[in-house]
Amino acid sequence: MTVQELIDALNIIEDKTLFVRVLEDNPDNPDYNGTNYWLDEIGVSDTGQSGYELHGEVRLIGVE
Repeated sequence: MTVQELIDALNIIEDKTLFVRVLEDNPDNPDYNGTNYWLDEIGVSDTGQSGYELHGEVRLIGVE
C-alpha cells in the first residue's frame, strides 16, 4: 500500500475521532496472538537516506 492509497482509504472514514488498531498478523494464522496494538507513531525514511538508497518507507508503530 502506498501513502496515497492509505490517505484515500482514511479519507473515506467519516468519524475522524476513531482510534487506529494495528493487527500483528492474520487471525487465520495458527500463531496469531490477538494482541491489540494501537497506532502511536509514524516513522518516515525518505528514498536516498542511508539504508534507504533505493526505496524509502513509512512505518506505522504501535503500542500495546
